Amino acid sequence: MSKILSIIVSLFCLHSAFPQTGTEYRYVDFNHGSSAGNDEWVQCIQIIEPACRAEVKGNVTVKFNARGMTEAKALCWSQPKAENPDRWGHDVNLTPKGIKLDKAGVGTFKFNAENFPAGPMNIRIYAANSEGKKDFFELQLYNKGGVPWNQGIPAQNPPGAGDLKLIFSDDFDAPLSISNDGRNARYNAHKPRFGDFSGWQFADADGPDNPLEQVDTYLKIKARKRPGGKGSTGLIASVDMDGKGFWVKAPFYMECRLTAQSAPGTWPAFWTITKLDRVPGDELDICELYGGVGKGNPNHEGYSLVSHFWGQIDETGNRKKEYDRRVPIMEYGGKSYWSTTFHTYAVYVGFRETVYYFDNIEVMRHPTNDESRNFPHLFLINYAIGGISRWPIDLERYGNGSDMYVDYVRVYAKEELKDYSIPKPCE
Repeated sequence: MSKILSIIVSLFCLHSAFPQTGTEYRYVDFNHGSSAGNDEWVQCIQIIEPACRAEVKGNVTVKFNARGMTEAKALCWSQPKAENPDRWGHDVNLTPKGIKLDKAGVGTFKFNAENFPAGPMNIRIYAANSEGKKDFFELQLYNKGGVPWNQGIPAQNPPGAGDLKLIFSDDFDAPLSISNDGRNARYNAHKPRFGDFSGWQFADADGPDNPLEQVDTYLKIKARKRPGGKGSTGLIASVDMDGKGFWVKAPFYMECRLTAQSAPGTWPAFWTITKLDRVPGDELDICELYGGVGKGNPNHEGYSLVSHFWGQIDETGNRKKEYDRRVPIMEYGGKSYWSTTFHTYAVYVGFRETVYYFDNIEVMRHPTNDESRNFPHLFLINYAIGGISRWPIDLERYGNGSDMYVDYVRVYAKEELKDYSIPKPCE
């Protein structure tokens, strides 16, 4: 091992998976859009009824206050219908005539939840005034009625998996198997070895703030902050603190279908890593979803994916080239945002190329890195709130809470990896 690489390895092991030195910060995309403009966005919409994240069915009345605004509308994503059979679904304007606001800014509208998909739903309320100010509020609800649509693992295999065979799947339609350290369970409730990176900490699965719940056919990850508390949220990893559990080696394909809320501080993700304790190691961020609009917020037009090659240098002695892309999500498939409805995020790691997919549509391709080719990967799914992203957390008007829903995860490979022995920790 070269002297330069030895130094990099030592620093990585001492400090964490997220190194910072001075002004250099490896997760550069975290700050996309946070320093420029967006002063037109203000926070004025306050929900009066129903409560954020409430269960609803049948006819629903939504009442809100948008003080200082003069116009408003509300939308919700719908399953295909006879008049609009697009397989992706489509947006429905719940208020085609607009919403009349009284002098105090209070507005009301009604909709029939039975006409929309069962399960998680996101009512998007927009408000604006003649001065150019605007606001956007995502009202998360859970539809106990409605129409079952695209729920659970599809019967067909994903095209990106090719001729690989299914070696792991979870439809989250049965009681969860999660422990605080991952031992004696299917999932670990914390990131193996390196610990938390969320501003609202990842909570224990057996504690008073347990954020992990199985609801119908979903894993529900609850971000909550109790009065006087510090806030908590959730993560699952496929191996325990000893490195035992589910690993997969190239060639493989993995995918996850999920949705969450876009609000200041929310940061859902689906990703893989190859090492627990040392570099060189790879991290493949299959999706990084950055919530919130307004000054100081990401204002992200889609989502980000990144291939990190931690602690690795090329033949010239420079940091190895990494790959990333901000995916313009509104230009693909059904043209709906990640918080509007469920989407599927995936990666294929082959011997030669690594390919990323969004709803079975290829969005990025690059040569497979040596570490990704030669070492197995574990997967993680999390709902971070702030933290190392450096973004402000502002969920006050959402009742200091937000939900992420995971519909399923499945993994395909040439062969199942058994009894994998992880490399020893750094000395």
